[in-house]
Amino acid sequence: MKTYHDSDLVATGQSSLKKPGFPAGLAGSAGNPGGKPEPPTGGTNEAQPPLTNRGALITTPLLNQFLIDWVAFTVKIIDPQEILQIIGLKSELFSELDRGLYGYQKSLRFGNICVYFAGRPDMGCHVTMSGQGCRQYESQFPKIPWFALFATAITFKAKFTRLDIAHDNVDGALDLAKLKEAIINREIRSRFRKASETQNFDLSPDIEQSTDGHTLYFGKRSSRVFLRFYDKAAQLGLPFVWNRAELELKDKRAHEAAKYLSSGVPVGQLFIGILNQYLSVVCRDDSNTTRCSIQPWWSAWLQTVEKIKLTTAQEIKTVDEVMQYVKRQYAPSLAMIKTHLGATIFGYYIRELLKDGSERMGMKHEQILRVSSKGKADNYDEGQEKFEERAAIIEYDGGLDRTDAEELARRLLDQEDQP
Repeated sequence: MKTYHDSDLVATGQSSLKKPGFPAGLAGSAGNPGGKPEPPTGGTNEAQPPLTNRGALITTPLLNQFLIDWVAFTVKIIDPQEILQIIGLKSELFSELDRGLYGYQKSLRFGNICVYFAGRPDMGCHVTMSGQGCRQYESQFPKIPWFALFATAITFKAKFTRLDIAHDNVDGALDLAKLKEAIINREIRSRFRKASETQNFDLSPDIEQSTDGHTLYFGKRSSRVFLRFYDKAAQLGLPFVWNRAELELKDKRAHEAAKYLSSGVPVGQLFIGILNQYLSVVCRDDSNTTRCSIQPWWSAWLQTVEKIKLTTAQEIKTVDEVMQYVKRQYAPSLAMIKTHLGATIFGYYIRELLKDGSERMGMKHEQILRVSSKGKADNYDEGQEKFEERAAIIEYDGGLDRTDAEELARRLLDQEDQP
């Protein structure tokens, strides 16, 4: 299993980049930096309009997966329209705002995707996609767009300032209770000097579940490498096993990781390579920590993680949404079948369909039932999600402390809500 040292987090130069396989709609190419964007094709030769902004999505994985969960970079290009060509999104999706951050006076915003511009000439433009912004970006393309974005941005000499990689584990291999126990028992080999934990409780008397999970942190929020583990299902109030590990990379670490991904290094291999340099869960079978063996459960999790490919998050469905889909797509066909068979035989036909469907229901259908019964998709606090992400952008990329970042985020969101 290859590991990546700090000094190794340097990808090959641009001359060694292979021409990326750009999804429809991404501008230019590594071999043609000045290329004009091609309209989204959706896999056909006819131009198709871009998908609309879906807003805040609630996603739950059916399988273990990797996601790009935060992207921020700067390009020394003054015209924000050129930046939109680089990231492959149409200008009509964005609204121009007469306010910005980090010394930029203006911004273009599409959901949680923002392009800051109108700063000093040497500042160029700054692009930020928060976690929800990454999901919104993915929704505009028929295929995973990240490889092409990284390759194109680097070709245009972009400097990545933040890149988050998230791993969702739903099979229980990533055991947060065992990880916490290892921390307490000092069964940890790490370059981080400290670990911390936060746990949130819901004090509402009508809520059966008293806690929404806990988070384990390694490193400092301001450091170039920051690692967190948390119970994502508990955070959203979902009755599933869903633990998440997130690598938050900044400045040089973010840029070198983007170069690796743009050159074709599998995201799982990169994730494990970085993680192995910063954290291991070990057995206390030697007085020298560096010679201690890795705990079997941790090793087994790492071996499975390395094989997982980069994916995109899909929007979770509720029973009501499925019912509307069936009505919209199949109501005419069912009416036709009833007319053909007659009411009595049609009744037998429907019962046979239900019997067959019951036998074929899988994990996806069970998750839809559970989410619908709890009503979490409808009760999801989109406003709080927007506030937390905006505050995080200001804190991490703007260099403000958390209190000032939250105050500015609230003020900006209030301004945007005004007619």
